[in-house]
Amino acid sequence: MIVTFYSYKGGVGRSMALANIADQLARSGMRVLMVDFDLEAPGLEHFFPISHERVRGREGLLDLLLAFKYAMSVASAETSEGEDAFRDLDRYVSTVYPRRSDGGCLDLLPAGLRLTDEQISRYGAELRRFDWHDFYFVWSGELFFEWFRRTCAERYDVVLVDSRTGVTELGGVCAYQLADTVVALCAPNLQNIEGTAWMVRHFLSPQVRAVRRDRPLEVLVVPARVDQHDPDLLAGFADRFRRSFDPFTPAALKQAGLPFWDLQVPYAPAYAFDEQVITDPGRAEERRSLANAYASLRGAITLLAPDDNPLASLRPASAPSRPGGGATEPVETRYDPTSHFASADVFLSYRAADMETADQIRELLTGRGNLQVAEPLTGQLWDEIPRAKVNLVLVGPPGELGAYQRHELHTLSAREDARLMPVLLPGVKRLPGALREFPYIDFRGGLDMDGLLQTVQAGLRSPVPADQGPDTLPRSPYPGLAPFSEADAGLFFGREELVSAVLHSLGQDQMCTILGGPGSGKTSLVNAGVLPALRAGLLPGSDLWPIVRVHQHGGAEGLLEALRSLVSRRQDSGSDLGPEDLTRALGAQFDRVVVVLDQFEELFTSADADRRAQVIGLLRRLTDAPDPVLLPLTALRSDFLVQAHEHASFLVGRTVIVPPMSREELRQAVLMPARATGLQLEPGLVERLMQDMGDEPRSLALLQSVLLSMWQRRVDGYLTHRSYEGSGGVQGGLAHAAETLFSSLSPDDRSRARELLLSLVAFAPNGPPVGRTVLASTVTAMGAAEVCELMLRHRLLVTTDDAQNEARVRLSHQAVMGAWPRFRDWIEEARSELELRQKLIAAAEDWARSGRDRKGLLGEESVTFIRTTADLRKLSPLEMAYVEESRADAEKARRLRLLSGGGLMVVLLAALALVVWLEASVLLTVTTVISTLAFPIQSAYLTLRRERRSLTL
Repeated sequence: MIVTFYSYKGGVGRSMALANIADQLARSGMRVLMVDFDLEAPGLEHFFPISHERVRGREGLLDLLLAFKYAMSVASAETSEGEDAFRDLDRYVSTVYPRRSDGGCLDLLPAGLRLTDEQISRYGAELRRFDWHDFYFVWSGELFFEWFRRTCAERYDVVLVDSRTGVTELGGVCAYQLADTVVALCAPNLQNIEGTAWMVRHFLSPQVRAVRRDRPLEVLVVPARVDQHDPDLLAGFADRFRRSFDPFTPAALKQAGLPFWDLQVPYAPAYAFDEQVITDPGRAEERRSLANAYASLRGAITLLAPDDNPLASLRPASAPSRPGGGATEPVETRYDPTSHFASADVFLSYRAADMETADQIRELLTGRGNLQVAEPLTGQLWDEIPRAKVNLVLVGPPGELGAYQRHELHTLSAREDARLMPVLLPGVKRLPGALREFPYIDFRGGLDMDGLLQTVQAGLRSPVPADQGPDTLPRSPYPGLAPFSEADAGLFFGREELVSAVLHSLGQDQMCTILGGPGSGKTSLVNAGVLPALRAGLLPGSDLWPIVRVHQHGGAEGLLEALRSLVSRRQDSGSDLGPEDLTRALGAQFDRVVVVLDQFEELFTSADADRRAQVIGLLRRLTDAPDPVLLPLTALRSDFLVQAHEHASFLVGRTVIVPPMSREELRQAVLMPARATGLQLEPGLVERLMQDMGDEPRSLALLQSVLLSMWQRRVDGYLTHRSYEGSGGVQGGLAHAAETLFSSLSPDDRSRARELLLSLVAFAPNGPPVGRTVLASTVTAMGAAEVCELMLRHRLLVTTDDAQNEARVRLSHQAVMGAWPRFRDWIEEARSELELRQKLIAAAEDWARSGRDRKGLLGEESVTFIRTTADLRKLSPLEMAYVEESRADAEKARRLRLLSGGGLMVVLLAALALVVWLEASVLLTVTTVISTLAFPIQSAYLTLRRERRSLTL
């Protein structure tokens, strides 16, 4: 698509509007070419922070036109050299934004070669001699523009042409031959309105349609540089503008309800002096009003794009051709899109004679300061000096700059963001004139290395805006070890096909179980992929379906309460409904209710058989109804599939397996969240990450962990190779972060950290360690609340709420247990103790749920075992109460045993004494009575022993 920016008169901000639209489109993933067709007054390159000399030193549009004429001349008939020069478009195009990770790029076809005075003179002479009528009809100029259209269509998504003002033959070239859409900017005065209206009528006339061979041409008229201060004048201009241009509104804009007047660009006086596209993130606020205006114009252009053009994907969400889709808004870049790498901390400029001092300073900055120091490479172009936050210019005796230093200083001075710090070395007699305007560091009396380091570090500190509070702090695009939440849906990439598979299973089978290994991303898939898709209505009516999350530790009653709450919102009796009545009541209110059973394996690791049977039995009753309203969405670790088949086969008949991510999916998962938040990765970093991941099963979680660490160390909006190395890499990143935190703790807190972490570990029968949750109140009782808060802050732990809205703490990811060697060793050392503790915790929680029934207490043997092998100081209040109650009850049982045994012996001895003088028949009767009295005592004791719970089996 080719869009020509046109104006009847100058001074309306035409070139600035084009440059800003080009900037937004490139940052939205489009391949954009700008063409500087204003040959009389060129200079589009000035709107971008690139080397203007480099652009003016290259051939451009005028040179391309002359090369075409040469190719068509008789003189070039015997050689292909001229033809090759004309067809090699790269020879004339300059890069503004290099190709981004999302495919977006921005190139410029400048006006022509005009760097030196001689080149400018030649450019002017060639332009004066160039006859457009002659070019068209003698040199087959129409063929040139058709070739140009085809070539641009192959390489770019959109071409933006900056045309001359007025109605000229050159204007005809841009509008008649090139443009698919003309953007005509109109300033708020009568001359502009009348001239622009004449142009628009002419562009849409039958004569022009004939010249274009009926190829469609759309026109957008934009009110430009509109002063908002005088309401009466503004209303008058608005009335004249609408009467003049509303009849020309394209059908697509009418359908979208977007009149020309809504495209107005306000007058911003500051930009009358400094017209540019500002890519510096630090100056984002001051450009916001204009950026919003250009965003509206960008939306109007996308509405006029053909449906098969990539621009159509950027249409506003209300556009009729994109049902169910939203606009891809241009993300405000937090990095410099004209560069590939983050800037260094310090740039060193010095003469060869001062190399020894420069080496000392470099060692100081990189060693003690841990700073990145950049220096120009041998033979590097003067206008490509590395960017740095602080630029140290070493001035050696007697006080002169070297030839190369003068060129460096010239380049650095031209950079708006360059911070220059001249350093006067010992022996300097005078300050060079070129540096007198800059504050300098005076070391003529001797080098002060500490002072130099402090000065540089102070220069590197970025001031925080006074109005920046916690709510305005940047949000990480990577969750680290924590799973993605529903709020992270806009940052969740790479699993689109898997989301579609789950939705298909839910729609067709009325249930779905997601199977995957530890760390495969099951919870993230549910939270950030499936649930947002359901809420967006990707299944018919799913946007109206309530979603209920079930916590396994809430048991069957927790599930019932969650479902009853849906009914009780409309019926006061909802809290009394049983499973069958509840199903009918839900069916009367909702088409479907989605029940999320995340981490379903916890039923087999943290619940006893009775509680597990209750939960599974309830789910079966709720889903076995003739017309079930519940849609179970289950996430299950694949290594628990056998247990799930044994106990809940009805849930695992329809499964979607989470496979390892493909390389392309991984690339999307790494790049797209960064892009969505205006960040960029340095070249080669994605490939390095993917190579280092290998085939490690938990590598996806480790990748997210290291990405979060890199984001925390980002530089100038870039995730850098240096930050990757500093974080320890994919395999060592998590261990590095955890060990760094652990090392910072006091000895007492280290002990508390070990106890806390081990309390969050459980074991499957004859299986590997798995995570478990612990009540936050238990953590407080352990005296580990402060350590827990630190680990929450570093995302080693996370908190959740259970069915009773009680806060619980758990490991942020299973990978913490395997990737941190210290934690892994702790688990192995304490495995026996942990398994015993796990049994004790389950028994104590069951006892508490039963109302502290005596039948759930431990037997004497288990109490003795616990008191002799476990560290009672580490038990929670509930566990301690359970052990003490079991001990007291076991003591009662022991006394009852002694009493029953002693009483029986007394009775037997009395019976023997009677033998002497009682007859046999009477003796038989007495013995029978004694037996009858003794049996209940002994039976009660034996029953009591059988009912006691054992932890030693």
